[in-house]
Amino acid sequence: MMNPIQSTSIHELSNEIIENLLSNRANKNSIPTGFQYFDEEFGGLSLGELVVIGGRPAMGKSLFVVNLVSNICEQESILFFSFDLTPSVLTARLLSDRTGISVTKIIQNQLIDSDKALLKDAAQILEKSKLFISDVGEANVNETIQIIKDHVAAYQTKIVVIDYLQLLGIGKYNSGREAEIGHICRMLKMCAKELNICILLLSQLSRAVEVRGSSKRPQLSDLRDSGSIEQIADKVWLLYRPEYYMIDELDDVDRTPTDSLLMLFVAKNKNGKIGTSYFKRDFQFTRFTSLNNYFKSFDIHPQRLSELEKPFNFKDFDVNEDEAPF
Repeated sequence: MMNPIQSTSIHELSNEIIENLLSNRANKNSIPTGFQYFDEEFGGLSLGELVVIGGRPAMGKSLFVVNLVSNICEQESILFFSFDLTPSVLTARLLSDRTGISVTKIIQNQLIDSDKALLKDAAQILEKSKLFISDVGEANVNETIQIIKDHVAAYQTKIVVIDYLQLLGIGKYNSGREAEIGHICRMLKMCAKELNICILLLSQLSRAVEVRGSSKRPQLSDLRDSGSIEQIADKVWLLYRPEYYMIDELDDVDRTPTDSLLMLFVAKNKNGKIGTSYFKRDFQFTRFTSLNNYFKSFDIHPQRLSELEKPFNFKDFDVNEDEAPF
């Protein structure tokens, strides 16, 4: 007996695309990230894809993904594998994102009554979302994929977040860590395609970033443990906060200040363009906001603004008035 045909005719596929275009229906395989200007320029997420989000420690990988999840969890079913953060800390970060209250104040219960009221309202909204958090003790990729399949079947999960790649393993694997990481990425890519979901895979970058000259901007070659990551992934996003490296200004013509700036480099995009998107962090470090044009959207810190409003007085500085340039 012949196996059932496991293919789709080009007639059916092309008709579906044309019908969507003629009816102006949104692409059912596309999911906006909720970051407006980023989505407009780079297209957000697509089902069937493996998206790798890389960055050195303190670049804001987890915070960025928490913001993204918070943006879309009321519309889409999401499964979050939190191998790095405990579920309670991750939940605190989600509540922090929704309220603007710092995660430290939430965890340490340093809250006033108005804070508690905001958090209660945010928690009630989150309760209605289809967001599930898994913190399985053993970060084994086979077990992880089985949990993903169970959630897709039970909750029609569309987005899976794995935080993060270097904490995943296969078990007994004797071909070295680099080959193991490559095999894990291939398994996750096949899983995304088979189940028609989007997998967001966070990844550490190598220390090569730290020893590189004056510029600490990440590159595809910095993906840690395996060069095959960049080959297998459909998209690669690299996060960079120049102020972390005490870089006060960008190397543009206007020497733009880097206060609260996050740069997201779309280093690989199979079905779209590559380039840079800009985000701004709030003062409480609870949220990143997508910027249309960073160079036109920059706000001066209130403390610096007040300093600029003060009249200039040479006596405040160790400068000889006669030798002053102006």
